[in-house]
Amino acid sequence: MKFALPAFAGLLLSSLLQADPLPFEQFMHLHRDMSEAELQQVAGKPDYVRADPAASGDRQLFWLGDSYLPYTTVVTLHNGVVSDIHRDKRL
Repeated sequence: MKFALPAFAGLLLSSLLQADPLPFEQFMHLHRDMSEAELQQVAGKPDYVRADPAASGDRQLFWLGDSYLPYTTVVTLHNGVVSDIHRDKRL
């Protein structure tokens, strides 16, 4: 029983640490050429960050959807500036 409690606590904490999905009202304020600081101020902390393995200075930031707001938002940063924005519905 001692092993089940830490595992359960880890699952509970991981669900609490996940960022909220990005509401459309916030998504509308995103635009190309905004800085990473502006992006973080509008959108908040992303769920996941993926760096480009080719070391081109590109990174992708993901805000994952959930059952209530099933839209996943992906923002590509090039040298700290927004270069691309995608929003897809995930069921």
